[in-house]
Amino acid sequence: MDRFAELPPIDARFAARANEHIPVVRETAQRPRGLVRVTQDEGAALGWTVEDAGAVEDMHVLDAGDSVIVDFGGHRNGYLSFDLVPYKHGIEPNDSPCRLRLVFGEVVNDVAEAFEPYSAFISAAWLPDEILTVDFLPQPVRITRRHAFRFVKVEVLATSRNYGVRVENPMATAISSAPADPPALTFAAAGADLPEEDKDLLRRIDAAALLTLRNCMTTVYEDGPRRDMRLWIGDLRLQALTNYATFNEHALARRCLFLFAAAPFSRSGLLSASIFEHPTLCSGGQAIVDYAHLYAAALRDYVRASNDVATGHELFETAERQLVLGLGRCDAHALYAAEITDPSADAKDKPPADETLWHFIDWQDKLDKRAPSHCVLIYGLRALLDLSALLSLPVPSLAVPFAPAPLALPAIIDALTCTAREAFFDEPTGAFLSGTARQLSWATNAWAVLAGVPTSRAQAARAMTVAYESADAVIATTPYLHHHLVDALIDAGLDGLALAHIKRYWGSMLDAGAATFWEAWDPDRPRFSPYGDLHSNSFCHAWSCTPSLLLRRLGFA
Repeated sequence: MDRFAELPPIDARFAARANEHIPVVRETAQRPRGLVRVTQDEGAALGWTVEDAGAVEDMHVLDAGDSVIVDFGGHRNGYLSFDLVPYKHGIEPNDSPCRLRLVFGEVVNDVAEAFEPYSAFISAAWLPDEILTVDFLPQPVRITRRHAFRFVKVEVLATSRNYGVRVENPMATAISSAPADPPALTFAAAGADLPEEDKDLLRRIDAAALLTLRNCMTTVYEDGPRRDMRLWIGDLRLQALTNYATFNEHALARRCLFLFAAAPFSRSGLLSASIFEHPTLCSGGQAIVDYAHLYAAALRDYVRASNDVATGHELFETAERQLVLGLGRCDAHALYAAEITDPSADAKDKPPADETLWHFIDWQDKLDKRAPSHCVLIYGLRALLDLSALLSLPVPSLAVPFAPAPLALPAIIDALTCTAREAFFDEPTGAFLSGTARQLSWATNAWAVLAGVPTSRAQAARAMTVAYESADAVIATTPYLHHHLVDALIDAGLDGLALAHIKRYWGSMLDAGAATFWEAWDPDRPRFSPYGDLHSNSFCHAWSCTPSLLLRRLGFA
């Protein structure tokens, strides 16, 4: 069965609205820092250290079998160019093509380790290497495929015995649609009494977070420039919020919101979890239910930041539809009762359209997702209520399975909130628990707090403290859930714990060598990958950029 044959047609009206604001992508030329060598180091987080190996201009002539690593420093999303220059070993000319393998490294492991054997369930075609053959030398070379990288390893696969080559004038061209960076954190409004060491760490975290966001901003909010290069609702919401607090740019979020409305996943109106821009606009071919429930929040945040009520009106029905579908999955007791499923590694095994109810929350395979999924639905409904007020619309009334007639939105929120308190709150521990096994997790308590389920801020603080400090709690594996954890800690009034977690979690990525923040990171399992292979991970990932937002929420502007 062709699943994609089930996808509804593109909504041309919304697609046209999205295309009204295609941003300008700016290019920045960047020269390398120099050459480096890598050394295995069991004491390093990722198992390798980087050592200086001289200037690019001092590169020796490379024969077949030789390699060299060029270090551009930092991180960029863009293109590589260089001059490939032959050097004769005798009187005979360079009498054959030169074949090269280029490996682009976001982190040192990319250029230090072989990609094979590759054990991830996602395509090996995403691996960041290129093989090219250059017939006539000397020759300017430009790699037309876009890469995310700090390092470039050049391996000479073949020349002839009569000549070697050098890579001269290497240049990276970084691309982004982001405007200029905001001012660095000053700690004038808050944090003046922090130790200088902490201030320096927070500035470095902020800088890495801003670079992460910058390198994921092109003509959409990409989830990551290494892999996918597409738009996801969950990433969009966090990227846009961080953007509003830093770059203060609004048009890209508007474009992305319209793109989702233009390419739904099902004829019921359920939104696609992701969108492909190229070669033509289309659905990514899957839905993530909790992402769809957050579309209203993304639209509300955009209207709040931009005052663009016209876009809010145009897309209100799309946002409302996601929550109508979600409410339809509730039972007669106002409990979200959808079957919670995760995606198969083999897309061919997935059922079509409305039968696919993937609930993400986090890439934590031990996580019971029933309670957090219920709370995400409440969060989305509250966002829809906020949005209707921002747009001066009447309070929506919606049909629900737990009432004989449509209910006003505040009554629906109250019903789901009361059910959450009864079903999930555990009086003896003071925390919210999920599932028949009564699982304690960061996800359940964070989303309960963000959804306004606790009866008081004191109850929220108690629940978050219990979940955070318990050795038995199921924790997070991605910065996506770590963001919601910190956001909930702030909502609960636990600013000190929130700040400590930012320093510990995102700071540990810097300690491991990050220039931008990563898709998945567990300090206790540095090689963790949700896909089964470290080399399939993205090391500049959109949902990881939020320390810049969270630090400003804490007042460090």
